[in-house]
Amino acid sequence: MNIIKRHKGLAIVSALTLVLLIVIGAIFSKMLFSSKKGEYGDRLDGVEEIKESALKEVETSISEHDEVEEVKIRTQGKIVYTNIVFGEGVSLSKAKEIAEKSLEKYEEDVVEVYDFEFLLSQKVKEVENDEGEVESKKGFAAAGTKHPEHDYISWTRS
Repeated sequence: MNIIKRHKGLAIVSALTLVLLIVIGAIFSKMLFSSKKGEYGDRLDGVEEIKESALKEVETSISEHDEVEEVKIRTQGKIVYTNIVFGEGVSLSKAKEIAEKSLEKYEEDVVEVYDFEFLLSQKVKEVENDEGEVESKKGFAAAGTKHPEHDYISWTRS
């Protein structure tokens, strides 16, 4: 007991350090051993997952257009990403029209819950001119998003 009285400051610092280590240990154990709810937590509760067959159906309906060269659709959380690559000679307004019509292929309850993101791009070919130099024609690139609360797609870079 005599040692504690002589090293009173050291004893207080040691006690505070011990309390701090216990608190840090409790925080880390809470983080490491939490219930495995996934990366989205409770945010996706009550949201029905879109069936893979429905996504493939939408993908095929978009690729049926002659202007479309490539389509990829994927979901992540509550967002449906649609990448559409168009061929040469397609106007941006026609590309937007095809993207907007693709929303009609989804069920109404999906459109009311999910966010949609459209990435439209145009594949262009490089051509050699008379002087042997390679020239490439400029294509378009546009991005659009649709929030469940809105009836329209908001376009950027267009």
